[in-house]
Amino acid sequence: MARWNRSKESADRHQKLRRRIAWGVGLLVSFYLLVPLLVGDMGIVKYFELRRTHHQLQQEIQQLSDENQKIQDEIHALWSDPAKIEQLAREKLGLVRPGEVVYQFQPASPVPSPSDPPAPRRP
Repeated sequence: MARWNRSKESADRHQKLRRRIAWGVGLLVSFYLLVPLLVGDMGIVKYFELRRTHHQLQQEIQQLSDENQKIQDEIHALWSDPAKIEQLAREKLGLVRPGEVVYQFQPASPVPSPSDPPAPRRP
């Protein structure tokens, strides 16, 4: 009977050893599959990076679309609004209507503050 117990103990040890080997192989296979899933070329890290880039590009597209719409509105105004054309002619070209008087002011010279040192005199 002792012999039968030894073989049962031996079988139990072999079974435990097989379980440990199976778990070890399972863990190795899991790590082998999990690492590329996390940090591979198409992994989760890359996915979130691409998602952030996509969001930034969507914002940039929206800003450019808004700017494009403003430019289109300005072009339309230049083709159809005489007041806009006159405004630009006055601003950019300095044009005036007949009979208008243009006053040009020179910028005032800076007033020295009391904390500024006096300017050196020239002989």
